[in-house]
Amino acid sequence: MKTMILVFLLFISSIYSQNIDFSLNAVDEQNLYVHSRNIANSSMLWLAGNINTPESSGKALYIKYSQSSLLKKINNNHWVLPNLQFGLMPSNNLMLSGNFFGMHLKKDILQISGGGIHYLGGENQDWVVAFQKSALNGLNDFRLVSTSLSVNKRVKKSFYYYFLGIGSCDFSFTSYFDSSELPKKFDRSLTYLKLEVLIPYKDFDLTFSSNISSKNQLFQLGLAKGF
Repeated sequence: MKTMILVFLLFISSIYSQNIDFSLNAVDEQNLYVHSRNIANSSMLWLAGNINTPESSGKALYIKYSQSSLLKKINNNHWVLPNLQFGLMPSNNLMLSGNFFGMHLKKDILQISGGGIHYLGGENQDWVVAFQKSALNGLNDFRLVSTSLSVNKRVKKSFYYYFLGIGSCDFSFTSYFDSSELPKKFDRSLTYLKLEVLIPYKDFDLTFSSNISSKNQLFQLGLAKGF
């Protein structure tokens, strides 16, 4: 019961975010394209997170809540972004993942939807190959769709695990904003490095992670629970 209450509270806390503004109205006309690319690149680092697990966990379902912070400012603010993910494990080397939640922003009601497949391979299943597709929907000014592929290596230490990896993300930005300075659609690719430390504590996994690219850096604190 305590676990379910915690998951419910974490879900409620992900709905409201105070300093995130995806609106393009306040951006100078000549800066619209650069600003839109910055939002897209940073959002990709946010959506590229996946659920890593300890070895031989034996769990069939994982739920992970996290808070991410971007190093570089957007709209003169440091964005703090929540994420809520789940993973189903039909076998011990395969995870089906998804993230479906929403956020009530100042000018938008953002909906995040996505799904993916994580394959665990190697002698001790310590290599993780993850494919994910996600979308930002419900925004007034644009829609963003991303497809990411990453490879991670799990290393066990005395009381924790760390993961090292690399990922690549392709995204498509579709604009609804009326401006001659902003294309109606543009596509880009982004390569990033991944680092995560996972500490099992009782029934939970505490994670500290980072996605690093040349465009921005994201730092994340997460809490996962297996069932």
